Amino acid sequence: MVTRRQVILGAGAGVAGVALGGASSAVGLDLVPPTAYAATVRDAHLREDAGAAGPYSRPARLGIRQVIWSTEPVGAYAAISFDDGPYPEFTPRILKALAAAGVQATFFAMGYNAHRHPELIRDILADGHEIGNHTWSHLDQTGLDGPAIRDQIVRGKDELEQLTGASLMGFRPPRGELTGYAQRVCAELGYDAYLWSLERGPSGTSTPAAVTAHLVQNVQPGDILDLHDGIGRGTFSPGSSGSHALIARREVEVQALPTVLREIKAKGITLTSCTGLLSRSTPTRAGP
Repeated sequence: MVTRRQVILGAGAGVAGVALGGASSAVGLDLVPPTAYAATVRDAHLREDAGAAGPYSRPARLGIRQVIWSTEPVGAYAAISFDDGPYPEFTPRILKALAAAGVQATFFAMGYNAHRHPELIRDILADGHEIGNHTWSHLDQTGLDGPAIRDQIVRGKDELEQLTGASLMGFRPPRGELTGYAQRVCAELGYDAYLWSLERGPSGTSTPAAVTAHLVQNVQPGDILDLHDGIGRGTFSPGSSGSHALIARREVEVQALPTVLREIKAKGITLTSCTGLLSRSTPTRAGP
């Protein structure tokens, strides 16, 4: 029997998304006209061309890729990760807290935000952290068709790889909503998909003390913690009430972080990056 805390092996296009919200609008999908962007994509063989044979015309020998919620580590290790950035109001403060605690983390970055703030991507890398793909503009993938899902993932990849000069460590779907088609694209790109087993906890804005208490009391070896250094779709409507609410919520996470890092260490758990946790974990065997 597969437990909640095991690494779950993905099964290509057969894994359904976990729907945490409704379908997203397409506002902000293409801040560059799609035809102009498509003409510049280096991975043309991974994209469907209108009227031409798509990838399903070829054998899909894509191997085994994982969907990772948590692991069974050899030792008291857990991972800490941040989504939706980089964002000038939050990312530098998070980097400062991580440096003070001596913790390496994973940043699942939006391609659009990386394009706007390349200096923050450089700062993340300079501090020894790793970067994953969090799509181009954080659209809810359960509301997109296949070509739009591919565009979001590949466009995010292109922007981030141009800035980092290296392949990305993996993929995290916006809001944890991983579709079967997104898994196929991940397999083509060589990505494992990293979800999470522990979030910041209290709903609404809450307080740093409440977020700290939730994380410290609940963290166990093998967990992947999911926090944020950006505001996702709120990036495209910064003056809206929803964006203001997200900013307040993220501010609480950032204020809580130094204490969270200190108290998790005092609990005897070492925080590391997602790939750092995976490398210290027991491989999952398929079958009974």
